[in-house]
Amino acid sequence: MQFIRRSLMLLSLMIFIVSMVLLLNFTAPNPTGRRYSSESPVTTGQGSANAIGLSGERVLAQDLNLPRNDRKDQLQCICNSPTYRLSVSECRVCLAYTQSIANYRRPDFVSSNFIAESKNAQNLIYTGREVDQITDYVFAARAMNIPLWVYVRVDTVVDPEFVDVVASTRGGVVYYFTVPGYVDPVDQTARVIALLAAVVFVILFLLELAGKRVRRTVTVPAAHPKPKRPQPTPRGGIGDAESFMKRTRDRAQQTVDREDSRDDLV
Repeated sequence: MQFIRRSLMLLSLMIFIVSMVLLLNFTAPNPTGRRYSSESPVTTGQGSANAIGLSGERVLAQDLNLPRNDRKDQLQCICNSPTYRLSVSECRVCLAYTQSIANYRRPDFVSSNFIAESKNAQNLIYTGREVDQITDYVFAARAMNIPLWVYVRVDTVVDPEFVDVVASTRGGVVYYFTVPGYVDPVDQTARVIALLAAVVFVILFLLELAGKRVRRTVTVPAAHPKPKRPQPTPRGGIGDAESFMKRTRDRAQQTVDREDSRDDLV
């Protein structure tokens, strides 16, 4: 019973720790390490299209801990060909080449390990400009042998074709930017499990303490009764009479023996 109780205590403690780690939101399998953004960017109805896009990039830059690629010291591009004549104000360096691009494309974020693009929009439909842009980034990611990650809102409607083509780079589409009122389902589940695990651990811990107190209680045996003193033989009984008669016979015999000794001497 003690082994089972302690095993359950250890299991509940491990479950509690795992739940707390999930609540810390740093173990997601994407470059930010997060399941959702550290803050909500500007969304539809809260600003212009340019302001909405820029807000998503700023939040993602903070979470990736990377500078946005439109900074003057960045400007890393995907170009049409090696002969493309760079404009320092547009591109400082060409990372990869694809003839599907008219001149160049500049992803939102570039590192030595991945390419990342922010799409803070209601929909990501597999048509028009978005298809051309994402497809070019996919070609570049494949050529560089690094994954492409596309970050969208938690409620963005994404065409499955985008999911498939981005996944071909070993990256993925991440439902990431939070919106007002959003509650992460993993956080909800982790809170409930953490609470249950904590309650189970406390109950088992109290039972463990109670068991130790019972084991420490020593039962003192009752004192042995004192041995009874032997009862003295009552005087004046049959035993005393027999002793008296024996002593009398002994004295009489001693007297006879002395008389015989005297006769022998005469």
